Amino acid sequence: MIIGNILIIDDESINAEAMKDILEDVNYNVVLAADAQQAKTIVKNQSFDLIMMDVWMPGQDGMSLLEEWMSTNFSMPIVMMSGHAEHQDVVKAIKLGAVDFLKKPLHDILPLVRKLLSEKINDDKQKMRGINFDLPLKAARNIFEAKYFDHHLAQNRHNIAKVAELAGLERTTLYRKLKDLGVDKK
Repeated sequence: MIIGNILIIDDESINAEAMKDILEDVNYNVVLAADAQQAKTIVKNQSFDLIMMDVWMPGQDGMSLLEEWMSTNFSMPIVMMSGHAEHQDVVKAIKLGAVDFLKKPLHDILPLVRKLLSEKINDDKQKMRGINFDLPLKAARNIFEAKYFDHHLAQNRHNIAKVAELAGLERTTLYRKLKDLGVDKK
């Protein structure tokens, strides 16, 4: 049973493969990207419960990719990693929106990954608690559906075709449903 999807963005293949092996041994699904460009392509087509990204990479560095993603309301949690980070790098990453910053080489990453993913699960459960279960079924369903579509639109960069496919709806039906629910499609 897979317990979480993790993307590791690191140009040091030995480090990335070691992390992947550790995480896959305990049933995490791990995808590797060697640079920012490859990571962008992967993230367009797949969502992750956690992204672990190196700061220093050839081409676009991790900090600028973090900043780019965060400027677009990126919703996947990102942990930055570096073996050469200085205090100001850690502060900058957290201010930009990283959920944590790890010093490489990483030792015993499982407790951190488990902690971050359990926090995400608790956040998701808390979001569901926002529904008043004393409402009539239709009203409660509308609240759930609005949250569902908001979530998937954000995760898929407001790609209506992708969200329609995920929801098992025709695009025209999805457009009508979003309008009825008052969900912003942009």
